[in-house]
Amino acid sequence: MVELERTEVLRPAAEGARLVALRQLDEARAALERAGDPEDDEAIHDVRVALRRLRSSLAAYRPLLDEPTARTALERAGRLARQMGGARDTEVWLAWLAPRRESARARRRAALDALGAELEARYRLERARALEGVGDRFEEFEAELRASLLTYSAQVTSANAPAAPTFALAASDALRCAAAELEGALAAVAGPNDALAEHRSRIAAKRVRYVLEPLRALVDGPPAALGQLRRLQDLLGDRNDRARLGETLRAALERAALATTQGLAEAVRARDERAERALRARTSENSLLDLLRAARDESDALFAELAGEWLFGKSSAFFAQIGELCESLRRLGAPPQEIERKYLLRGLPERVQGAESVEIEQGYLPGGVVRERLRRAVGPRGARWTRTVKVGTGVVRAEFEEEIPPSEFSRLWPLTEGARLRKRRYRVPDGELTWEIDEFLDRPLVLAEIELPTEDTAVVVPEWLEPWLEREVTSEPEFSNLRIASS
Repeated sequence: MVELERTEVLRPAAEGARLVALRQLDEARAALERAGDPEDDEAIHDVRVALRRLRSSLAAYRPLLDEPTARTALERAGRLARQMGGARDTEVWLAWLAPRRESARARRRAALDALGAELEARYRLERARALEGVGDRFEEFEAELRASLLTYSAQVTSANAPAAPTFALAASDALRCAAAELEGALAAVAGPNDALAEHRSRIAAKRVRYVLEPLRALVDGPPAALGQLRRLQDLLGDRNDRARLGETLRAALERAALATTQGLAEAVRARDERAERALRARTSENSLLDLLRAARDESDALFAELAGEWLFGKSSAFFAQIGELCESLRRLGAPPQEIERKYLLRGLPERVQGAESVEIEQGYLPGGVVRERLRRAVGPRGARWTRTVKVGTGVVRAEFEEEIPPSEFSRLWPLTEGARLRKRRYRVPDGELTWEIDEFLDRPLVLAEIELPTEDTAVVVPEWLEPWLEREVTSEPEFSNLRIASS
């Protein structure tokens, strides 16, 4: 099962969507390679599930993929999954029948054995159909889809262009849409006979689950939500299985009744009273009727559980939880923000003179309105080299930063000629916040900055800083580091 890491969901949305689909395609390939083994009872099921996961991703993220290829892949994956449906259904029915055959009394066991033999023969036929030509069809489907997923076009933008949306944001939107579809489908289930609404709910539950699964390690909550979705999927799936099983049992009952009627007519014609008495007991029909009742009662119990946990307003807490997960993903995928205020000082406060400091040398690469910053910071704890882009002005700005090796810094540093500065930074804790005092070493300037948890956080200037405070310069462009470095 695909599981993304934090760095992967922070990739561009189109890249993240392709990454998920490629890994799910790999899983389908691995499951298909097992399907030819007659001893591997789970292989066909695993192929179907892998294809369903892939189809869910292709549908959820289709706007981020190559549209014609994604549409064709959806159709082909659907046909492949349906090709294996008969084998899986028959396998489920055989598993349901097995304990009932073992516990049946001798007279009724024969009827159940006959039904079991019929299902076993059907399973062999359906398994052969499931595997017939599937390898070649999958090869063709995989080759075209994989080629489309491996590459895509991306526009080169200027430095001041907004960052491309991350996959975490796309996943948040996909999860919200899938959850809304599921909520609407469940609301449409008015009673135990709404088979179409239940079918739509089952498909929608799979989509929510398969969108959420790759994200389960990134935010709090998915394990619990996935457990609930699996139970919902099981309830709806078991209801569907009982309905399909009921159709099979009714067909078997009709054949048994016809055979009994024909046998009775022959017994009467032949004056075979013993055979007539045996046939009048209708052992086969009664055995099948018992199975039909059992399937019905189980289906009723499943609906009672479904109604008690999911229908008629019972699922509001679950969908609220999904909403919180969507918000967590959105926060994860949003660009990190720097919220700070800046002040001009008359000089270096006595409080920081001689205190521990970090020597900073930074420069700006050529670009547009927003420029990429290179920084080398050397302090008591060693040296650190970074590349940073800040977008926006004023109190709140988006910030993108990554650490780089010294060799990359040395390679790029010559490009910053004409846009450099040097300063010594002092950090002074003030309750839960920290003041940073920057003493510029290449010009007569001292600035103070404080990073805030929210834009509305009130700033209380401490007593040791107040005598040195000239004014706030947060919104004055000439006090930006870029403007200072370029002057």
